[in-house]
Amino acid sequence: MHRIVTTLCIALLGQTASAAAFPEKPVQIVVPYSPGGLTDNIARLYAERLAARWKQPVVVENKPGAGASLGAAYVSRAAADGYTLLIGSVGMVTNPYMLKSMPYAPNALAPLSRVALAPNVLYVHPSVPAKTVGELIAYARANPGKISFASSGVGSSPHLAAELFANRANIDVLQVPYKGTGAAIADFLGGQVNAYFDTMQSMGYADAGKIRALGVASSQRLAERPDLPTVNEAGGLKDVISSSWFGFYLPAATPENVRKQIADDLKAISDEPETRKKVNAMGLVPGYQDAEAFGQFNREEGERWGGVIKSQGITVQ
Repeated sequence: MHRIVTTLCIALLGQTASAAAFPEKPVQIVVPYSPGGLTDNIARLYAERLAARWKQPVVVENKPGAGASLGAAYVSRAAADGYTLLIGSVGMVTNPYMLKSMPYAPNALAPLSRVALAPNVLYVHPSVPAKTVGELIAYARANPGKISFASSGVGSSPHLAAELFANRANIDVLQVPYKGTGAAIADFLGGQVNAYFDTMQSMGYADAGKIRALGVASSQRLAERPDLPTVNEAGGLKDVISSSWFGFYLPAATPENVRKQIADDLKAISDEPETRKKVNAMGLVPGYQDAEAFGQFNREEGERWGGVIKSQGITVQ
């Protein structure tokens, strides 16, 4: 009996030591979008902070394509040990509605933590003769197809916001998806496209007169921009509400103790004043949610955007 108890204690101590030692090797964060966008920037911020906390390298790898589903599929097939994480956005909940064939089962990935979000703002190029949302709608109705919306890709938050706006305003616009945020903003600033839904990250261009901010797609005005009306109030519309958000996912079979440690560390980093400062500088709002709240948020976002996708016939080729 003494020998059995001793063996059992050694086994339990081994398990505890193994759990406490995570991570024992480099961790990978997969970004399912091109470098340079907000998702990539958030990933690199958290990778830096996690590496400092874990005393292990945390490597960011970009795997863009097919509305973020390629990167998500890669993580879904990774070992469920906590060493491969995904940072995703709205594509995580909209792909099942847009893709004819999903390269992974949605339940193969589990929401872990949301870390940031930001309402989308409706911007137009100065070449557009509209200084309010109402004027933009009137111009678009009088000139069908003359308003072109840039986006960071089919099914991205800017794309869906533009589709929602066009649907609610009953206007005909041209959607121009790009492979990433950087290319979309560059062509928008150059006037190749003349409208864009983006976060507060582009407000600096508006303050410099390079573009014009017409309204924010939120239920209330932003505290930091009380003079900027909501799209709903300025356009006489309803339910034009859209935000970009960013959260971590991991393979669903990841052990609970590993999930908890990663989630606890993400929360600790999210609460750091320096992290909050850097997130704000990106035009985002710190918005941590634990796994339960983030899971519910995913379900609500999926239901809302699923309706828009179906009504507008949006698909990813």
